[in-house]
Amino acid sequence: LLLLAITSCNKKEGTTAPPPDPNVFDVTKATLLKQGSFSGNANYAVSGTARLYEYQNKKYIYFDNFSTSSGPDLKVYVATTTNAAQFVSLGTIKGTSGVQVYEVTNPPDFNQYKFVLIWCQQFSVRFGAATLQ
Repeated sequence: LLLLAITSCNKKEGTTAPPPDPNVFDVTKATLLKQGSFSGNANYAVSGTARLYEYQNKKYIYFDNFSTSSGPDLKVYVATTTNAAQFVSLGTIKGTSGVQVYEVTNPPDFNQYKFVLIWCQQFSVRFGAATLQ
C-alpha cells in the first residue's frame, strides 16, 4: 500500500507556476517575518525557500527558487508538525516550479504553525517541508 501511495504521487506532469501578480503582492514593500529552506522527504525532491511576509496587514507565504517533484493532489499547508497533525491549507499548489505567493487568510500563530509543507492530500504523503524561523 505504501508503494502504491509513493508511485501514485508521482504521476502528475510538472507545471510551472504563473508569475505572482504585482498588483496583489510586492515583496519589495513587504516585511519579512520568517523564512526557511525546503527539503524533500524520501524519494521526493523539494527545494527553494519559503518566506512569511506581512504586506498591507495581510500574511503571505512566498516561494522563491521553488521546485518540487510532481504528484497528484499536491497542497500547500502550514502546520504544527511535519506530519500535518494540525494544519491550515493554503490550497492547491500553483505549479511544480517558480515563484509562488499564497495569502494566509485567518493566519494561525506562526510560532506554533512553523512548518510549510508540500503535501499529497490524496495519499497523505509529505513531499517536503520548510521550517519557518
